[in-house]
Amino acid sequence: MLPFLKNPKHRLILASVVILGFIAIRLYAGALSPLRGGMMPVPQETEVARPDSKIKITATTDLVQKIVYLKCNDEETFRTKPADNLVGLNLSQVQKVYEGWTIDKFDNQEVVMNLKVDSFCREHANNTFIGVKDGHVAVYYGKPGPRAILKEMTQIPLTRLSAQDADEIKRGLAVQSREELLRTLEGLQSQ
Repeated sequence: MLPFLKNPKHRLILASVVILGFIAIRLYAGALSPLRGGMMPVPQETEVARPDSKIKITATTDLVQKIVYLKCNDEETFRTKPADNLVGLNLSQVQKVYEGWTIDKFDNQEVVMNLKVDSFCREHANNTFIGVKDGHVAVYYGKPGPRAILKEMTQIPLTRLSAQDADEIKRGLAVQSREELLRTLEGLQSQ
């Protein structure tokens, strides 16, 4: 035995130093554990976000797709359940499937995504009619009403038309093809 350990006071001091050293090492190691992947206790008022790869589409997830048509500013929204090939995919996998879409919300209950398309919606792209703008015959995209979009103005004044044709044009005369449109405008111009 070492000479200074013969004194009981010295042994008590040494034991205290060893115990305090051990406690200090444990506290220091515990403080570093989150850096090495350990977990620190989380206060109860803190909401813990789950890692993205853990959140996956299920068969009951609502899939909400919003398409914005830039040429007419119309928006279509579709709400469906996911196809079988989407079930089990996480956010990064869904982003690969829906390339070009912006995903606004992604959780187990609902996935909301947007796509901007540089064209007209189906209503405006598939429908054309002849109407009136500033007292002249005009061609519109869409159906007669406030949502119609002016395609082109003509030089045909409404006053040149017969009363019956003028009334029909004021209500909006739907045309089914480019050929029908050209024939109708030619007929109105020859009046």
